[in-house]
Amino acid sequence: MNNRRRLVIALATALLFAAGMRGAGAQSTPAVKSTIPDPGARAYTANCTACHQENGRGVVGAFPPLAGNAPNLLAQSGGRGYLIRVLLFGLEGAITVNGANYAGAMPAWNALDDGAVAAVLNYVVTAWDNQRQLPADFRRFETSEIATARTERMGSAMVHALRQKLLAPAQPAGANVPAAIALSFTDQQVAQGKTAYQHNCMDCHGSALDNGEFGGAPLRGAYFRNRWGSGSVANLYAYTKNKMPPDRPGVLSDKVYADLVAYLLQANGYEPGGRELPSDPQAQQAMSLKRD
Repeated sequence: MNNRRRLVIALATALLFAAGMRGAGAQSTPAVKSTIPDPGARAYTANCTACHQENGRGVVGAFPPLAGNAPNLLAQSGGRGYLIRVLLFGLEGAITVNGANYAGAMPAWNALDDGAVAAVLNYVVTAWDNQRQLPADFRRFETSEIATARTERMGSAMVHALRQKLLAPAQPAGANVPAAIALSFTDQQVAQGKTAYQHNCMDCHGSALDNGEFGGAPLRGAYFRNRWGSGSVANLYAYTKNKMPPDRPGVLSDKVYADLVAYLLQANGYEPGGRELPSDPQAQQAMSLKRD
């Protein structure tokens, strides 16, 4: 057999083998089903569950529920616009939900694009059986109306005023707001909190609270002020307890979480006092982190 004939046979064999492999692959490869979750559920899980919880029930004394509450807001005249603006501009001020008082602050989520804001709103108003309570004329939130609202100049305090106007007949401004309690924590709590931090938090947030090896959010400086400085101790405590450490949230005792918060407060310039920071959410709710 000459070399030319050998080459032709080799090429033909290779082509037949390749064709067979393609046919086998086409026969054996199953159809891939999409497992991408609802974008609203995904946005809620990524941005909202730490405070409002996966079940939408929130944390008593710190973060209000969305389950059973979002449809009530939507049913009010102007409620649709209010819900949009809460996400875009945040909310700051005392509110009452289902008879429970909340004196915290919700950050603005304007970093989310218009589609993501619409998606998370559609998820919130239909999840946890909320869809059963929706007004008969409900229509899904649209990207275009989010874009229109985004052009307004509003702050979180203005959104609070909008809420008070919205719910004025049922919830007069300032009704049932707990009396303020001076913020206080002790040096001993700070020392104990530092030890707990070193054992449970330092890998993510770093020895300086803003230089973590695994990308934890800064726990001091401008980020801390913007995220927590306009709310109550209850917000910071509830978030820490319900979210940290990320691999085992809530594993520490209530006292240790209070000690951790005391350490964070001292690191951000708050002065220790003669009384321990309590672990009771109701007492924490009356302790503001606002500075004069």
